[in-house]
Amino acid sequence: MGNYDIIVVGAGPGGSIAAKIAADKGYSVCLLEKEDLGKDGRYKACGGAMAWELIEKIKFPEDKIDRVVEKLILHHIDGEIYSKQGKGAVIWRNKFDKFLTDMATTSGAELKQNEELIDIKKVKSDYKISASKSNYSAKYVIAADGVNSPTLRKLKWKKFNKEDLILTITQEMELDKKSIDERLGNDEIHLFFGIKDFIPMGYAWLFPKKDAITVGWGNQIGKIKHSKREFTKFLNIPLVKQSIKNAKLIRYTPHLIPMGVRSILYNDNVFAVGDAGGLVDPISGKGIPYAMMSAEIAIQTIKYCEKKGKEEKMGEMYNKKLDRSFLSILKQKREFRNKIFQNDEKLKSFLELWQTHRSSEIILKNLL
Repeated sequence: MGNYDIIVVGAGPGGSIAAKIAADKGYSVCLLEKEDLGKDGRYKACGGAMAWELIEKIKFPEDKIDRVVEKLILHHIDGEIYSKQGKGAVIWRNKFDKFLTDMATTSGAELKQNEELIDIKKVKSDYKISASKSNYSAKYVIAADGVNSPTLRKLKWKKFNKEDLILTITQEMELDKKSIDERLGNDEIHLFFGIKDFIPMGYAWLFPKKDAITVGWGNQIGKIKHSKREFTKFLNIPLVKQSIKNAKLIRYTPHLIPMGVRSILYNDNVFAVGDAGGLVDPISGKGIPYAMMSAEIAIQTIKYCEKKGKEEKMGEMYNKKLDRSFLSILKQKREFRNKIFQNDEKLKSFLELWQTHRSSEIILKNLL
């Protein structure tokens, strides 16, 4: 049995950052990953658009960036077009996630690949994890294993409500860079909206990479009647149809993402971070920065409470730190999302404001 101070389940952005920071702080850390990351990482269904501030913060190498973007084009399917300025990058998640995992192992975390969590139980003061190849134990567990978190499911944490889940469909379409630039511009990404005739609670997207376009669609589960048919409707929008003409389908992946925070984020030395905790922007769908921030806060909480002898306060402190950082506004955004998607008139008013304001600013200043 491998004995550690902290076991992190899931080597995505949240898990890898948690493992790195914990190792940097002197903890023995096991990073448990169910898949084989190999040399280039594993595919993740994701548009891959990142704010430039995040790229700079982690010093992500420029040669791993597929496209630098300067503009977000917001399309309403009735023809209205809005434009939001802002520098960002479009990346392949396998490269991004592997970069962070390598940072974690460089700091001293032990990566265990092809190790799927089978069971987890609390025995006295430690958690015992049975995995597909071996057994592990640790005082603390960081659940960074996604919206369907096997860790939290085995520990009988309450599931997400249905109205807090979005089903996404992602297609990766291979196409030469020249064609992509001509059809979609060389520095733009595109979002598509329309409540009445398109997506009642969500949006679709075209995110160009260097020689591929990520074509995606996402809708609240309870409002989906026939996902493939609704996704096909998106593919038949004239701009979308023209953009992917003669492109080769290289991957088709359905995926769930949370749009509401879990009822609890900590219990008895177990921390939920990232998608496992529902820490995703309910309006934009942005999750990676919150996964990384929640991971950092979880490790800071462990370190601080141990140092001060306040281990019984960990849950309270974790939630307070999350609230101060971003959790409070995420919860407000979850309520505000219903207001945005009341009807197309409200949606268009929001898109117009979103051109020049952050969504958090629109909410806090009551601009809509």
